[in-house]
Amino acid sequence: MAIFNSYLLGKAKKSVGNITLCYRNLKNIAQAKVFSRRDNPTPEVLDQRARVRVLGKLGRRLLPAVRKGFVGVGDGTTSNAFMSENMGAVEVTADHVATVDFARLKVASGLQDEPQVEVVYDAESATYSFTQAGVTEEDGFCGADDKVYGVLLEEELSKVKLMTLKTRGEGGVTSFPLPSGWNADNVHVYCFATTANGRMASDSRHVEV
Repeated sequence: MAIFNSYLLGKAKKSVGNITLCYRNLKNIAQAKVFSRRDNPTPEVLDQRARVRVLGKLGRRLLPAVRKGFVGVGDGTTSNAFMSENMGAVEVTADHVATVDFARLKVASGLQDEPQVEVVYDAESATYSFTQAGVTEEDGFCGADDKVYGVLLEEELSKVKLMTLKTRGEGGVTSFPLPSGWNADNVHVYCFATTANGRMASDSRHVEV
């Protein structure tokens, strides 16, 4: 609200845009109109909001992998690319409750060839072993110096561990312990590759253990 004197308007009583002029207590007063807004979203909008919430929270936990796995995807940030690529991996109930299908989740996306990695978990030593076959043939989507990564994701804790494996051309076994406090029954394993300079990535693969 603003109080002003105007010889031109006199006792002003009119509206201009979102401003209302009135004369009260021998003074001209300008007041902004208050517009009420009803937010009545459709079921589709509520479903989308649920997907965005759950992916946004998960994406923050997966940030170490997302920053490497979604480089060069789209025109936005790696986090936005992660959310866009994974909308289809989120299931929403009739009550608009969203859950992630971790078998369909992508922790990386790109044109590079997916790395061939097998994973075995030894319950006695609580250790994951990643076995790679060395690649000898190279093309524009597969290089011997490509970096290969493994990702452990604990579903209940929403915690992630990003691990550097051997380069694509090396082959061999790389072992990592189950992080303290994690339950192996809740762990999902993924792998993906990037070029040596990290500017391009492959799609990630959900690995059966």
